Amino acid sequence: MMKNQVFWKIMMAGSLAGWCFALYGLFFPIGSHALRIVWWCVLLGWSIGHPLELAQSLPIGAARGLSPRETVAKTLAFGVTWWLPLKLGVIRQ
Repeated sequence: MMKNQVFWKIMMAGSLAGWCFALYGLFFPIGSHALRIVWWCVLLGWSIGHPLELAQSLPIGAARGLSPRETVAKTLAFGVTWWLPLKLGVIRQ
């Protein structure tokens, strides 16, 4: 499964759905207490996880000829669902 491009594209779509959920929660109050907790956990996880992932993704992006700007943008947007398949050679940039 780790070498399946379709799997990683679905995972990247899930990342975008997560961003939509996060942005929705910023602009519209989330009424459900449980969903509010999930929303805060998503934001906390991303605010800690994505910056830490940059240490992994920047060298991978550089090795593939990507600019630091592009690598940072894609890591912040997609996280591990972007840089790990790039490292494994499943996706090409």
